[in-house]
Amino acid sequence: MQSCPPSADAAIWSGKSPVPGAPAGTLVVRAADLRVNGKTVTVAGRAPATGEPSVFGRPVVTAPAFARRDGTVLADAWLPDLARLGELEAHLGDGVIEGLVAAALAEGRLRRPVRRRIMSYPLVIRLMIAMCLMPQASYCEALASLAGLLADVPFTRDWHVPTEKVVTDWRLPVPPSLMESLFWQAAGPLASDDGPSAVMLAGMPVAGADGMLVNVADTPANRAFFGTTGTTDDSSPFPQLRVVAVIARAGRAMLGAVLGQSCAGEQTLLKRLARRRPELFAGLVVCFDRNFPGHDLIAAILDAGGHVIARVKAGIALPLEDGPGKGWLPDGSRMTWLNAPSGRKADRLPVRAAEHNAAFPPGAGKEEVSETCTVITTLLDHETAPAGQVREAYLTRWSSCETTFGQDKATIAGAGNRTSGPVLRSGRPRLVVQEAWAWLTGTQLARASAAAALDSEHAAARALRRRDARPVTADEESFTAAWHHAVRSMETSQVTAASSLEAIAAAGESAARACLRTLNVSGRHRHSERKQKARPKFAHTAATKQTFTGKPQVTVFAPGFY
Repeated sequence: MQSCPPSADAAIWSGKSPVPGAPAGTLVVRAADLRVNGKTVTVAGRAPATGEPSVFGRPVVTAPAFARRDGTVLADAWLPDLARLGELEAHLGDGVIEGLVAAALAEGRLRRPVRRRIMSYPLVIRLMIAMCLMPQASYCEALASLAGLLADVPFTRDWHVPTEKVVTDWRLPVPPSLMESLFWQAAGPLASDDGPSAVMLAGMPVAGADGMLVNVADTPANRAFFGTTGTTDDSSPFPQLRVVAVIARAGRAMLGAVLGQSCAGEQTLLKRLARRRPELFAGLVVCFDRNFPGHDLIAAILDAGGHVIARVKAGIALPLEDGPGKGWLPDGSRMTWLNAPSGRKADRLPVRAAEHNAAFPPGAGKEEVSETCTVITTLLDHETAPAGQVREAYLTRWSSCETTFGQDKATIAGAGNRTSGPVLRSGRPRLVVQEAWAWLTGTQLARASAAAALDSEHAAARALRRRDARPVTADEESFTAAWHHAVRSMETSQVTAASSLEAIAAAGESAARACLRTLNVSGRHRHSERKQKARPKFAHTAATKQTFTGKPQVTVFAPGFY
């Protein structure tokens, strides 16, 4: 316990005189004695009476006990096996990272450690996600926050935060493809298609596709690999990584992404994503801006089972197609086509075009400006997708893609003390790609945490306080608040490998079942199993084995007040 009012010292020190100014120790309770009652964990037996001084804390971890002869109780566990990403891990799913590491070890993509060290591959992966959410923190500071209250738990084997060189050495063997696999575990919808923030067209959800450039650390290796944009002599302040993502309007969920060098075209990257993961575009209406429309790209999305809404640049020929059921349609749209690169009429791509005027507000000393915008779509039926709905669906592209990109970049603003703007801090291309996938994973999980809050009692109570009882939508939630809450949940070890109420209840039941069977074990406490040593010559002739009822489980509680 970190805070102890003087009037209640005796409740903790068990009659011993407390040392003035000494902090209270870690609270350890047998798991078999714990009872989970709703959101409260109590010790079986007599519940505290009203007004009776009681210790309040939060469970940090449940682990086997290791009792020393002086009465000190240690946790027989290893911190890298217990550290978790707090609330983010709850939405990712416990064991997902360990499963990916196990698969990589089995495939030979990771070197198998010969012994237990101060770091582990799952801990390194979690650290990469944590450091992308804490831009002002160094590697060591991010790792200390990830360890959280676990660092104060007395383990049988001491653990400390290693140096930054040790962290980098552990990052190097982790293949970027492993981090990409983790991203695809987190990617996906966060809200239902019938949710308040969802946009549907022709019975299909609407998503946006767009690209962004992200600065990376200015090192010779990064500049040579990623390149720069904006200058012909490579004099840009930072090399840049290009990210192209598909983002759902509902909850601004990142459905998928692809990485490339700064010179890579957005059309090329999105087409690569459509061909690698066609299931991503199946049954989806994708909106993108004037930089994307192209025959091959739209054809790839159609082949994947999706549809497209796109704005086209001025000057692109969209001839009026004549014939029965073609030409101008009742909703004001018209049938046309996109020419194929081959130039053959048989390869033309039929589309439907709709024009509308956009009025831009007047600037300083300028009049209002009106511009005609042309939007095309592969949804050819004007009855299921009228021109007005097509235009409204296209307008959601900005609120999905641009807002999401802004949220993501906010988490890496000023990272690594290199610049005040968004930047990935790694100095080697391999580590940059690792960090990029970890960054996209962390921000997606932060949005997942915010989306889960919509189903909480607090969101329901907030809706009831409104005059119209309108439910809270994802657009009303603050990404910054969800991001900061995720970091706090890591720092306070809100979720560890064995700190949830379900884990505590399971550990208590397991210990209770163990009490039903008696095990004869050596009276010596050992960290690892070994054969019984020969009895000394002066020992008593009778057997001197001690009887235990299973291996006792203890629960270590976080600091609290009482």
